[in-house]
Amino acid sequence: MIAAEGSWLLPVKSITAMELHTGSIVETVEIEEAAFREQLPFARIDAERYLSFSERTAHQLRSYLIGRKYLEMVADDMLQWALRCGLVDDRRYASIYVRSHSGNSPMGNFRIQMELKKRGISESITDDVLAERDEHDLCRILVKTVKKRYGYLERQAGLRRAKSYLQRRGFQYDLISRVMDEVFRDSEEHTD
Repeated sequence: MIAAEGSWLLPVKSITAMELHTGSIVETVEIEEAAFREQLPFARIDAERYLSFSERTAHQLRSYLIGRKYLEMVADDMLQWALRCGLVDDRRYASIYVRSHSGNSPMGNFRIQMELKKRGISESITDDVLAERDEHDLCRILVKTVKKRYGYLERQAGLRRAKSYLQRRGFQYDLISRVMDEVFRDSEEHTD
């Protein structure tokens, strides 16, 4: 077998088809073309299997295929195929991600932006999807979450822990303040 750029090996049948023998001089382009043809069906199987488990971004698919030692041009070809077929859609991925982190385990916009950036989602897509987020509904969910987690605590301890929790989750100061006012307003009335 012959290695193409030190990564993938050409099977004996390809070497035979190219009529190569010891001492043959072969252009790198010929080896890359043969490797591309050999890798393509395997890359398609790997890509289909990888995409069948969960929603993925274009960046994740390409990184996965490169990590599996496919040539970059094979990874790019598979990515274009997945995009054409609708198997990969960064906007759809971002929408699903935002929805899933707006319910039981909410995340703030800042943290979502960081997480989506790590997954290769462009800033413009992230901004568009976050603009569609219902802040009123999110505030209601946060009030419920904070009441459940910290509502039983003494007011100062509850405030401190709840603020820290919401900051770690990536929420902005103004939203944290609204939630704190809503949750701990009742406990303030009882202590006066």
